[in-house]
Amino acid sequence: MPPVRLAVVEDRDDLRATLLQRLALFDEVEVVLASENGAAFLADLELAPAAPEVVLMDIEMPEMDGVEATRRLKAAHPQTEVVMLTVFDTEARIAEALVAGASGYLLKEEPADRIVSAVLELRAGGAPVSARVARTLVQRVGQQARQQAEARAEAEAIGLTPREREVLGLIARGDTDDGMAAELGVSTHTVQTHVKSLYRKLAVHSRGEAARRAVELGLA
Repeated sequence: MPPVRLAVVEDRDDLRATLLQRLALFDEVEVVLASENGAAFLADLELAPAAPEVVLMDIEMPEMDGVEATRRLKAAHPQTEVVMLTVFDTEARIAEALVAGASGYLLKEEPADRIVSAVLELRAGGAPVSARVARTLVQRVGQQARQQAEARAEAEAIGLTPREREVLGLIARGDTDDGMAAELGVSTHTVQTHVKSLYRKLAVHSRGEAARRAVELGLA
């Protein structure tokens, strides 16, 4: 199998040079582009005969950071995979990178063989992440699951009927009484009865308050 065509985007000259030296020891990868920031990378890419298969992308860089560069890269070359290679392991940074289109997230503390194995894992369809990043993601998923479970338990304790749950979801969506009646196949009067019951059970006095409660209860 031919080596993975790789690009490296890192603003610090010393770190970029060191990474290139380390990667040169592995036959599994071939660095075809090395750029000092996101803007330079996109410019270099325009002149390249072919896009790299995988990009090792730093996040914090001058002129254009790695998140914005990833977003633009994926818009122009959706087949190119991006692994963020950074010192940042906060939930916000990870989320920004993943939303932008990154498929992997490694910390710069990783040894060269781990970076290369991550590149190969990515080409095989995986989503490599550093152990600390994986822990952050697992904790976040666990927190969301707990919040959803608590919201479901609260909704059950409030005693909403299945139909009231439907109506509450439609309120959160912004539907009118007539619109809800048409969607549910009932009369407008019946919808209004459900809305009054919801207001009483949720202790709210407006559709806006009801919509917020729908979000809190995981029903919107």
